[in-house]
Amino acid sequence: MSIDKWLKEKEGKEVKEKKEKIFRNLSDEKILDLKKEAIRKITKKDSKDDKENILLDDFYLSILEFKEWISSRKYLKGDLDKIESWIRILYKKISANDHDEKSNKRLELKKKFRKIPPELLDQRIRVALNKKLQGVKRTSSDNYYLRKLRNFVEDKLKEANYYIIIKEILDL
Repeated sequence: MSIDKWLKEKEGKEVKEKKEKIFRNLSDEKILDLKKEAIRKITKKDSKDDKENILLDDFYLSILEFKEWISSRKYLKGDLDKIESWIRILYKKISANDHDEKSNKRLELKKKFRKIPPELLDQRIRVALNKKLQGVKRTSSDNYYLRKLRNFVEDKLKEANYYIIIKEILDL
């Protein structure tokens, strides 16, 4: 086994020497491009999917750790406090993920809401929508204006369906 290590080290040295020779023969522009590419790879941010996978893997590992701990215990009645704390921790991990998703959705809706022209909505309706987006306690009049807006939007959406049919007829 030690002989294999020596052989691999020699091959590694030979490969390094070849790479260095090739690197020396490259132009300055190529070298700069390669360095920039390497920096981009290092500083590249993880995508959402990667972060979600990491969170799920972490949660899965903590569940497995909890399972192993429980299976190693002989007398669980004395460990009720520890079991409760384990479950609380696991629940917090789940609720933290849900909270992040909700806050991201709220931020997106706030950005979209800013794009709506102020003339389109009445001031009272706009205030009620702002309160709903901010999560501030609403008054009964705010709730009234939100119900009124919901009914108005539903009617307009029904009308929009009719306009879509008319558009299809005109496109024939």
